[in-house]
Amino acid sequence: MFFASLCSSSGGNASYLGSFAGGILFDAGIGIRNYQKAMCLAGVPPESVRAICVTHEHSDHVQGLHAIAVRYGLPVYGSQGTIDALLEKGILTGEEKIYILEEPEEIAGFLVTPFRTPHDSAESTGFHIDLESGRSVGICTDLGYPSDEVLRGLLGCDFVLLESNYDRKMLLNGSYPPYLKQRIRSRHGHLSNDQCAQTIEQLVYHGSTRFVLGHLSQENNRPEIALSHSVEYLAGRTMLENRDYTIDVLPRFTCGRRFEIE
Repeated sequence: MFFASLCSSSGGNASYLGSFAGGILFDAGIGIRNYQKAMCLAGVPPESVRAICVTHEHSDHVQGLHAIAVRYGLPVYGSQGTIDALLEKGILTGEEKIYILEEPEEIAGFLVTPFRTPHDSAESTGFHIDLESGRSVGICTDLGYPSDEVLRGLLGCDFVLLESNYDRKMLLNGSYPPYLKQRIRSRHGHLSNDQCAQTIEQLVYHGSTRFVLGHLSQENNRPEIALSHSVEYLAGRTMLENRDYTIDVLPRFTCGRRFEIE
């Protein structure tokens, strides 16, 4: 069982959780040709994917959704608000097999539980995934702050993908117009490096040990900055990397690496 990120940035997001025999694609913010190449690089046949779970309707999470779902005959799962928005925007056309995911549901052999994330979309969600082994995985990007519902969804997960979108100083001193800076910093925007580190602290305290940071802004963050923010903050709380937890930063495009879960 493993996790593989196909792409992770403000330009596109998609990841696979499962085995070579079968699993789930979380988001499809990648064109179908690049999707096929990314899956090949990760060593996973595209036919291994049994379903797609969508966090929300923004283009960096769904640009390849229709083509991938139709090409491989995959069911698409999302919250009622997300599915309605995808249909209204024409991103989903009705050709796909569409399912509303509001409660815990078994998908491709995993128990998938959605939880709401505070983001400026119709009804954004993260996912808590329980594996047959008893381990659990949390997937959570696109949130302005770690709400109580988010924390409930992530607490106890063994492996967590968490957004570390922007560095506060880079954003404030960058070229974005004031309204966009305010949107990103708002409680329905994105998670900063500082907020990410604080969230990880709570998760480590409750038993989580493996983290990957994702959805980094291409303009307002750098992998080394995101990583150092979390590591240094946690060290100040006597939580040490490679003793109490491990942490990696996902690349913008896959390098083919797989993170083993079992």
